[in-house]
Amino acid sequence: MKSRHVPRWLDWPIWVRRFAASLYFLALNWLLLTPAKTFEEVPELFPHEDKIVHGVVFLALAFLVRWAMTSNGWRVRGRHGAFATLLFYAMAIEALQPLIGGAGRQFDWLDMACNVAGAGFGWLLYGLAGEYHARSSRK
Repeated sequence: MKSRHVPRWLDWPIWVRRFAASLYFLALNWLLLTPAKTFEEVPELFPHEDKIVHGVVFLALAFLVRWAMTSNGWRVRGRHGAFATLLFYAMAIEALQPLIGGAGRQFDWLDMACNVAGAGFGWLLYGLAGEYHARSSRK
């Protein structure tokens, strides 16, 4: 059954959505918790560009999580719990970084704020896109 509030190009089978969100989640964990010395030093293009990266990767995560939760309609049970868990994860992942021995990572309040902001914007963006699609498909 096709979702009423998901654009056709986003209307994939639920297992594909959940697999994509899970794969992204695993990749994000690996990137954020792997020791910094594993990666090549990349010169900054502008100050605080890493804050934008934090926001964008969590925006994408929130969008994918919400997409994975949408199956046969827009209203899905557990939305609020999933959003709260996502926000907790956005904060906790930053707090876990310095606890990994020899990781060369440190806690940064601004990184945490960007994680949370990105997750919130991604969640909101998916909701706005769904509402826009629902209204435009009624016409």
